[in-house]
Amino acid sequence: MATPELSTGAQATLHKDVLLFKAFGWITENPYNEKTNPEGIINAGVAANGTIKQMLVDKLNSISGSFEESDLEYNSPNGSPELRSEIADIFNRHFSPSKPVDSGDIVVTNGCTSAIEMLAFATCDPGDHILIPTPCYGALDNDMTLRARAVATTVKLPLEEAMSVSQISYFERAITDIENGGGRAKVLFLMSPHNPLGVSYPRDVLRRFFEFGRRHSLFVVVDEIYALSIFDHSDTVTPFESVLSWHDLDSYVDPSSVVVLHGLSKDFGLNGFRMGWVLSPWNKDLLRVINSYSPFGYRPAYTDRLIAKLLADHKFVDSMLETSQQRLADNYHSAIEFLASHDMRYIPCTAGHFVWFQMPTKMCANTLVKLGKVAQNEVAGTTWTRENELVVWENMVRKDHVYMPTGQAFFSTEPGWFRLTFAIDKDQLALALKRLSSIL
Repeated sequence: MATPELSTGAQATLHKDVLLFKAFGWITENPYNEKTNPEGIINAGVAANGTIKQMLVDKLNSISGSFEESDLEYNSPNGSPELRSEIADIFNRHFSPSKPVDSGDIVVTNGCTSAIEMLAFATCDPGDHILIPTPCYGALDNDMTLRARAVATTVKLPLEEAMSVSQISYFERAITDIENGGGRAKVLFLMSPHNPLGVSYPRDVLRRFFEFGRRHSLFVVVDEIYALSIFDHSDTVTPFESVLSWHDLDSYVDPSSVVVLHGLSKDFGLNGFRMGWVLSPWNKDLLRVINSYSPFGYRPAYTDRLIAKLLADHKFVDSMLETSQQRLADNYHSAIEFLASHDMRYIPCTAGHFVWFQMPTKMCANTLVKLGKVAQNEVAGTTWTRENELVVWENMVRKDHVYMPTGQAFFSTEPGWFRLTFAIDKDQLALALKRLSSIL
């Protein structure tokens, strides 16, 4: 009797690996711990805000209380009314919306990964394209294609044009190529503040993106997951402006095509709670569809109740965000001082948990010599290549015990770039930089 076959989509999944996740097993097997494993791998790669960890643990312990009978029941899959009300209040207090956000404009999911997948299902038929500027968060391809079967199409940009209006020409060419191949683009996906560049899109660039979306009848999804992790508010940098704050949005795009994402993982340092939300005050049909998908993204009733209670303490939340931003700024300056002292190129950032930087060629050469892949007399001719980048990266994680994701995980167009997460314990950051220094 023949063994029944997996579906075509499932079979494709068997051969799909996400480079961004490749090192997680190595870290799990040998995690750094100051007391029990001081030689272990320091995780300076996952974008998690460790600067406020103890602050959050203390607060959650103080409000967790006892279980209630309601915690044993099915929860509202789209978020309890109390939770969505507090989330709406976050938007109204911190995002300067042109009109007050209502709790009915929000659908809560078990993390933004689920939210992105639900949006892919809601906006795309299998084979439809979602346009994403590079470099970009490396798991988006997985989120959009694994089950929804949309096509995550990365638009390759020169790094110097990543925040420029000139990049629109690359998107126009991408649309043309898709249509010439018989395909259809349905969504433009943006992150502002940007991951991995850590800067906010200038208003004029967003306006051009909106106009591009209108010309081609695209949904425009703006992921604002780092909106409250802005640590540089000086007049000399591009300020963050939430899409929700645009009074004249309808002058550039049909607002019903615009969707905003946010959640707990980044600004609130609660990655493990798996909670994100979809917001669209302008498209009730889309929200009804996401609501219908929400049972596939259930969270425990207890989690909703606890987070609603946390967010209801506005004094604590505002204090936590202020503390977070100050600590992020402090750690960022420590990181860039190190990079500058070793003549490493980096992109100055103003938000988020990480800095995008390029390792010096000499580090590539030194590592390849140490591994016996390049002879000493060949060092002068050694350059960064995609293959060399992966060799250096794996050695850095497994032998030098510092984890940072490689640029290839973010679809970088130029080899040798890495993303360093500085939003970790200050002592661990210092040790990670010391280990990096020893291999430079």
